[in-house]
Amino acid sequence: MNERDLFVTLVGLVGAAAILTTFVANLAGRMAPQSKAYLLLNLFGGILVALNSIWFDAYPAFVINVVWASASIWGLHRILRRNRNSSETVR
Repeated sequence: MNERDLFVTLVGLVGAAAILTTFVANLAGRMAPQSKAYLLLNLFGGILVALNSIWFDAYPAFVINVVWASASIWGLHRILRRNRNSSETVR
């Protein structure tokens, strides 16, 4: 394994750790799946694992992590839209 492969492997491991952290925190009741922190960590993790997957030609893993990251973006968009709508209602 050359240095680039090692670096990309570490990137993927950091991404996997982010995703698993949110999963365990949710199960433990410490992080709600609708929270910004949960969604941002999943987005970050999904992107990193997707980069790792494409580097090593693991296309199924790449696809699932692109979907994972996209779902996180969708969730963040919903939160931002809800916050914007509630702030407009207060005015």
